[in-house]
Amino acid sequence: MFIEQIEITGFRGISQLSLTFNPESSVLIGENRWGRSSLISALKLLSLDNKFYQFVDSDFYHDRDENYGDKINIVVTYCESYSTELDSEVYARLRPMASPNESDHLYRLCYQISADKQDNGIFTQHRLIDPHGKALSTEQSQPLIAILISLNPVMALKNSINTDNLPITNQPLSQYYIEQLSNQLKTHSAQLSQDELSRGLNAARALLEYYFADYQHRYHYKQANKQASPRIEDWNSLERINNILDDLDNSYLRSALLGIFGSIIDAKGNNPLSQSAVPILILEEPESQLHPIILAVGFRLLKNLPTQKIITSNSSDLVALFPLENIYRLIRMPDQIVTKYIPPKSLSVDDSRRIMFHIFYRRASAIFARSWLLVEGETEVWLLRELAEQSGYHLSSEGVQFIEFAQCGLKPLIKYANKMGIHWYVITDGDMAGKKYADIVKSLAPPDKDPSEYLTVLPARDIENFLFKHGFSHVYKLAAYNTVQHIDMSVPKIIQKAIHRRSKPDLAIAVCDDAKSRGVGAIPRLLIDTFAKIVKSSMQLVSK
Repeated sequence: MFIEQIEITGFRGISQLSLTFNPESSVLIGENRWGRSSLISALKLLSLDNKFYQFVDSDFYHDRDENYGDKINIVVTYCESYSTELDSEVYARLRPMASPNESDHLYRLCYQISADKQDNGIFTQHRLIDPHGKALSTEQSQPLIAILISLNPVMALKNSINTDNLPITNQPLSQYYIEQLSNQLKTHSAQLSQDELSRGLNAARALLEYYFADYQHRYHYKQANKQASPRIEDWNSLERINNILDDLDNSYLRSALLGIFGSIIDAKGNNPLSQSAVPILILEEPESQLHPIILAVGFRLLKNLPTQKIITSNSSDLVALFPLENIYRLIRMPDQIVTKYIPPKSLSVDDSRRIMFHIFYRRASAIFARSWLLVEGETEVWLLRELAEQSGYHLSSEGVQFIEFAQCGLKPLIKYANKMGIHWYVITDGDMAGKKYADIVKSLAPPDKDPSEYLTVLPARDIENFLFKHGFSHVYKLAAYNTVQHIDMSVPKIIQKAIHRRSKPDLAIAVCDDAKSRGVGAIPRLLIDTFAKIVKSSMQLVSK
């Protein structure tokens, strides 16, 4: 089973949160103080170490003024990973407590952890409930909850204290599974030699141990001849193994991989996993101590573990490794934490591909922005970023990310931003194409908002013509004909000659240099007002 949903009320830094997880991987992102540590703490109540946790005073929600609440309610919904999963013998006692869902015909179990402050202390209650919140068989709840958690324990990957090496142990059980996986991979691929298989799988074990074996136990394994940390060749071998695993839909291979993981957990000696357990993994900012290349290799490996993964991250490199529907943006509002994500099939296949390529592959850091400033081309990106700085508006510091939309199309970007809770603003030219872009803005802007809060249309056919007519004609004349005197030629032709002789990037630099030498007064008022409007909107997102 996997955790389909968690609902939290009144727990630590969370006033209210409802979060639906992806069955495979959920990558949670957000600005500081979105409630990450409180959410992780709530999930850890479902671990083998924290069964039947009893709440204390500090667990109750408190605001900035240290006003504490008096109730906690956490409801976790577990869902079958596949139909008939609850028919297996290990779930026999839990099956009568499960409720079917008419839409997908999968069964679900709801586990509630609640607490009330009373005059004589804190009353904590653990129970299974039906979908309507009614308690089920309270006398049997505790043993059934114990079974549920033992079969689907939440396990947090621990960051290493010492990053100098990634130790490889000689723990017998993990070696057994490595040999089993190696033998299976050999039968499915002739691409890898035995030596490459051995090196790659030992690198896999080292990576898993690096995060799962805690620091106190890491060096307590019996070691024959201590081996060196994995080398670059070993990581390359693991990457080739990832390629094979990605191409094979073989449950035995994934079970053997899970066996390596389980044996490392068992070697710790505390709360060993049962043979039937499929843990739910929590990874807190795994990018913090791994090189981006090793991070990419490692996460391709973890994707093949047949377990649910819940990941918190601030890394654009890591976010880019996952599909759109795996990314969750959490935003703190005054009375609750709001979750934004892309539900399955809510974007067309074409739109999803455009977003994956244009944002995730090319500028994944934009996923973390509060606001997108959408402009037609790269020239506008270079020009407007510099002119905003000269105007005293540091857009990147305010969470504003420039994105050119000509290659991707404007509509997919706005659709995605709307679904993910990212504010957006469009600056477009005054030509026919610009008018079409303006119509798109009007159709996709929130219905209760004035489209002008999301749009600036330049009163010229393009950014060059706008700047020529608003104080920078001499820059283009110098570039075209090396003079600032009157030229008996149309403005578009002068600009075209300047671009032909200097290129758009060079002209952008020349305009910025000229504006810097003359001061902020040289920058067109329309642009300064637009920068101010964008920054104000971005700041309002923080103050909500």
